[in-house]
Amino acid sequence: MMRVFTSRQTSRFATTSLVATLMAAGLSISALALASDNDEDADAVDTSAAGEYLVEDGKVDPDTYEGYIAYTRSCQACHGPDGLGSSFAPNLVRASERRDFAEFARTIAGGREVQPGQVMPAFADDPYVLGNLENIYSYMRGRAAGDIGRGRPRIIERLEEEVSDETLEAEEELENEES
Repeated sequence: MMRVFTSRQTSRFATTSLVATLMAAGLSISALALASDNDEDADAVDTSAAGEYLVEDGKVDPDTYEGYIAYTRSCQACHGPDGLGSSFAPNLVRASERRDFAEFARTIAGGREVQPGQVMPAFADDPYVLGNLENIYSYMRGRAAGDIGRGRPRIIERLEEEVSDETLEAEEELENEES
């Protein structure tokens, strides 16, 4: 199965800045959707690609792969392997089915009290996570649709050169931890 893919590489750092600014101002990240529809704002971030991914022969596009790496590096400890949840953190695969990107991003950036004593920490001060919000969401959406299986996905060969240096470094760290 093949999904439509729009590269998010150019908007990633702009999204990080916008999310941080919105959080600092106490505004809802749902304003991202409004900003992307506002033609007068030249600095608006287009989040329309959030949730989109490409899968060919079981392999994924570089942005979705970066979403997997960011998830594994920053979220897996609580939410479990492959986003399936744990005894103290919810299943993010199902959450991505129920939540749009704005709500998903708001929860990651601002945190959430799930129940008394059980808190999702805020990642508003983590540029790596904020820079990969769309990628994490796309990875979770692909998992939810059943298009991306469990475990580390492989990158579509013809797109492999698009993987960032930061992702390669994170991948090396993960491999060293697994050894």
